[in-house]
Amino acid sequence: MPVPGAGELLLKTRLCGICGSDLHLFKHAAEIARMAEEMGAPPQDMSGGLVLGHEYVGEVAVAGPDTVGRFAIGDRVVSVPFLLRDGVPIPIGANPAVDGAYAEYFLGSEALLLKVPDEVPDEAAALVEPLGIAVHAVAKSRLGDADMPCVILGCGPIGLAIAAVLKMRDVTSIIASDFSPKRRALALEMGATEAVHPKEVSPFERLAAHVPAIIFDCTGVKGVFADTVARTPAGSQIVMAGIPQGEDHFIPMLAISKELSVQFVLYYTPEEFAEALDAIAGGKLDWRPLVTGRVGLEGIQQAFAALEDPESHAKIMIDPWSDARIS
Repeated sequence: MPVPGAGELLLKTRLCGICGSDLHLFKHAAEIARMAEEMGAPPQDMSGGLVLGHEYVGEVAVAGPDTVGRFAIGDRVVSVPFLLRDGVPIPIGANPAVDGAYAEYFLGSEALLLKVPDEVPDEAAALVEPLGIAVHAVAKSRLGDADMPCVILGCGPIGLAIAAVLKMRDVTSIIASDFSPKRRALALEMGATEAVHPKEVSPFERLAAHVPAIIFDCTGVKGVFADTVARTPAGSQIVMAGIPQGEDHFIPMLAISKELSVQFVLYYTPEEFAEALDAIAGGKLDWRPLVTGRVGLEGIQQAFAALEDPESHAKIMIDPWSDARIS
């Protein structure tokens, strides 16, 4: 049982979403830790295992020392997935020093927690984290007041969340692209105005000639960025919301000649995280199509296998108090 330290609360896990980064850490945690160390991050010893889980909604169970009583026992809470230790944010569910919410209980920093309104169901609250990423990606784009056409490459959970945020921002042209029929259908449910198979209809062909657009690359696939640079209209912006592993290449002169801009994005601000929660509570985002399954702790490995098939599921929630399995 985790023991809360100064300024921390013990949280009972109510639900935790399975993220694509969890699937990648499951397979490549040691490699990712080594790459992070090469880029200047502190070394991490992965030999003892890693408890994943950063898309969570928890229930306050115990208040640790030096807390100020912002929450009552039983309050439902969400948080940016970090634990503050000596003023240093440590990722929850992505660092062996801090267990994530693939468990019955985990720890949260009182200062970072937000209370979940009573009208927000657990499934929606557990989606605040990925929806916060989408809020941030759209905020970093050049959308502004101009209704620029938008293209979403890759309709995994982040691409689908971006479609919902763009719809919330009243964008009238949202072209989603994915190989999966199920994901294209989900994109239309989440707010896309059109969904295409990239091998049958290029999403760039659906744009009006010579009209700048905003391209959200949510694929995390090597080579997609280079193809996007080659195909996107002059004056466009490419927002990199996916994370390709290792090195990638493109032809700079193509980007230069078109005067393209590129925005790399990661995480969100605390304000954007709170905005995602407010948008859910206010009914501004339709989150329901994202949730396609629920499992208990014993069903996680089965859920990981199911998520390898894009026709099977979009977002599976873990309920550690359930014995549910994926069918």
